Amino acid sequence: MVFQAPELRIIYLSISIFLLLINPCATQIFFNHTDFSQTINNKPIIRTGNASISGSVIQLTPDEVDNWGRATYSEQMHLWDEKSGKAANFTSNFSFIIDSQGKDSYSDGITFFLSTPNYPVPSPTDGSGLGLLSRGQMQDPIFLAANKFVAVEFDTFPNDEFDPLNSVREHVGININSMKSQISTPWYCTIKENRTYSASINYDSSTQNLSVTFTGFKNTTIQQHLSFVINLTQHLPELVEFGFSASTGLISELHILSTWSFESTSPSTIQQSPAPSTIQQSPAPSVEKNKDEPKTKLVVGLSLVTLPILKPKLLVPTFLAPLSIASTSSTSKSENHDA
Repeated sequence: MVFQAPELRIIYLSISIFLLLINPCATQIFFNHTDFSQTINNKPIIRTGNASISGSVIQLTPDEVDNWGRATYSEQMHLWDEKSGKAANFTSNFSFIIDSQGKDSYSDGITFFLSTPNYPVPSPTDGSGLGLLSRGQMQDPIFLAANKFVAVEFDTFPNDEFDPLNSVREHVGININSMKSQISTPWYCTIKENRTYSASINYDSSTQNLSVTFTGFKNTTIQQHLSFVINLTQHLPELVEFGFSASTGLISELHILSTWSFESTSPSTIQQSPAPSTIQQSPAPSVEKNKDEPKTKLVVGLSLVTLPILKPKLLVPTFLAPLSIASTSSTSKSENHDA
């Protein structure tokens, strides 16, 4: 048996504390699924609605009308801490297919969402809600007050009541408890050609920036970008469920989740930076602010390479390259779905 001097034990303890201090962001949830055939018996991915395992992928909906499906992680994420007010950082990387199987008419789309745990099913089925809501639920203030969500939508059908007039049919948007997007941008994709698309969604709690990078018709060569400043602690509960939803309406398309990796930090260990200022400190491209959302910032771009990942510790998507040639614009758009 080796006896250590008290001074030596103190040194070891000091080193341990130092290592914890220089790496304060402990991982809360981490997984990487490239073959969903291993996720049997709804563990660790829970499938609801018409979602099913098909080989190594999850088919969120078949190519049939009036269908919806979800695939959510079985463990809830601790999104923010009530005592400290700190929020977690997270990165969600995934690849997916939306395929009309050659049809010229198709709907409705897919979302990545965070929501109140045990989020109710869309009843009755309604394509415009993208597997999250029915039209009745969208118009029910009691339902919306009790059930919160924030979603990134990949929408393939323009709805007059949700989407901007004369908008491009396929678009990507960020939604807060509504199918009318806070911001959106056209999505340059080819739904008729059975292509696989990739996306990376990152949330940096220190800047409250929710950013989305996604591929279009050239897939790995061209990425598009969308970002939005949002304090998730004001829109979601401490514990959230998270995953994917999709739906079809009076016309249909196939929705497939091919791969999914995810990492989040623990909110109790985050060292928070001051909230972002709404005042421009130096000359920059003009950003028009929405009067109803004074802290909203929009970045939409089309590039040959991509934006850097905000948190080096979090997952870095394999389809992304170093830095982008992006145009900055300010469009706070309403938007969304269905048939």
